[in-house]
Amino acid sequence: MKKLHLLRTHLINAVPGLARDPDRLLTFVEEGSIEFHRGPNLSHEYQFAAQLVLTDFSEDLDTVMLPLLQWIADYQPDVDPGEAISFEAEIHNNKSVDLALRLRLTERVIARVDCETGSIQVEHALPHFASNECMATHWQLSTRGPGEQDWTLTSEWDAPDG
Repeated sequence: MKKLHLLRTHLINAVPGLARDPDRLLTFVEEGSIEFHRGPNLSHEYQFAAQLVLTDFSEDLDTVMLPLLQWIADYQPDVDPGEAISFEAEIHNNKSVDLALRLRLTERVIARVDCETGSIQVEHALPHFASNECMATHWQLSTRGPGEQDWTLTSEWDAPDG
């Protein structure tokens, strides 16, 4: 599940609180399955729900959501936008929550079988569908709340490039 590792790395690099303490990002795989075809071909696809839990999260929700949406656009562009992400939050106090994000991921595995030598070469296909609309490689997120005049820089990150 290399795709989940890529996502984790991207969020740690993009979200300031996770960059300071990456152990606050827990990752789980739920409802995993493998799609394959009968026969000598061992290529397959992992299909699973990834759950990411951000513990004691006190930042603006957008500091997580925007890098996550950007990553999904690049690495899982075929996902149904209406079903791409769900979340739950346990509110601890006025300053922090435990935030659980859930998204469906797929990861194609190409297995090349050589019957003569008895060897199998495995490659995880992680296509990167970078949007040509925005060529920026570094991003800054600024936010402002209701009634606020000024924008506040809340996060910076490099575009997901795999």
